Amino acid sequence: MKQLLLLIIASFLVSCQDSQNTINEMEYKRLMKNVAEGWSTRNTEMALNSFDEDAIYMEPPNNQYFRGHEQLKAYFDELTDVHKMEFHNLWFNSETQSGTGEFTFSYGKDTATVGVVVVELENGKIKFWREYLQMGPTNFKAFLSIKNKAWKWHIGNYPEPKDSMQ
Repeated sequence: MKQLLLLIIASFLVSCQDSQNTINEMEYKRLMKNVAEGWSTRNTEMALNSFDEDAIYMEPPNNQYFRGHEQLKAYFDELTDVHKMEFHNLWFNSETQSGTGEFTFSYGKDTATVGVVVVELENGKIKFWREYLQMGPTNFKAFLSIKNKAWKWHIGNYPEPKDSMQ
């Protein structure tokens, strides 16, 4: 009986420890807001505090790669007063401690970088940041609008199915 009680207590303590290393959806949104606010206000430390000491920040397949606080600090320090970041949508899976978000990163022009970021967390910090970017208008609604655009790919210029060419 004593051994069973000790086993239950040990299991409880381990589960409590694990929960301290994870965050919930509200904490995730705050973490990502701190990144955006830090970049937008040139508060490098605020943004940096959201990242693990050995975090990887990349734009695959080979556009950007930074690793660790030292490299991230140098990258973040280059932002100026005209740089602004805004998240439009954030999603989070508390079981896998991973999330994603749509954002606009503007820099004082009439175009901006609009993108999606996928993050993996460890101990409540961003361990792995992957971003996928597309240039477009600074207004997110205009970016998503289907009107008045010359689409590169659509059914009118899509190749005929291979099996119908015989």
